[in-house]
Amino acid sequence: MKENAVNWDSIPEIITKDQLYRICHISKSTALYLLKSGKIPCEYTGKRTRCYKIKKADVIAYLKDRKVFPESYSAPAGWYSNSYPVKMQSEVPPVVREDMHDFYAKLLSKYPDVLMAEDIVKLTGYAKTTVNSWCRRGHLKSFKKNNVNRIPKVYLIEFFCSPYFRTIVQKSRWHIYILKEFARQRKLL
Repeated sequence: MKENAVNWDSIPEIITKDQLYRICHISKSTALYLLKSGKIPCEYTGKRTRCYKIKKADVIAYLKDRKVFPESYSAPAGWYSNSYPVKMQSEVPPVVREDMHDFYAKLLSKYPDVLMAEDIVKLTGYAKTTVNSWCRRGHLKSFKKNNVNRIPKVYLIEFFCSPYFRTIVQKSRWHIYILKEFARQRKLL
């Protein structure tokens, strides 16, 4: 693809998956893989259509990186035939869970003992509706005060260590970064 093929001034700051695959000259299925795997950061809104919000800067970064490392952006075997066999393990060994708990406790040490949903949105990059949905469905323990979800830090740490949180398909950029950071720090121990 030529450098001048895309007029970036005419592209909005936030684009959809349909715009993404047209701009990048990839298939819809490849675009879905890149978004679900977190290789292109996005916000998942949960809507039936136009459910991905992708920043133009992330698309530009993807295109530049794809020129250098095209193999790191190819979909794994089975992706296109809907028989993708790899699933994230939901349970972790107790030792790893303890390390993960300590990691998140250290990460959240400067935060107050009780956080509001807005605080978690700023921290994690997930939408406020997503955080409130976690609370409403009981995945994230919370209590309401003045009709605002308040989450004790100890419950937030437990949620971050939970299989539900670890196996979220459309992870935020922060979520992907923090999982990689945890793995990196465990290797140093």
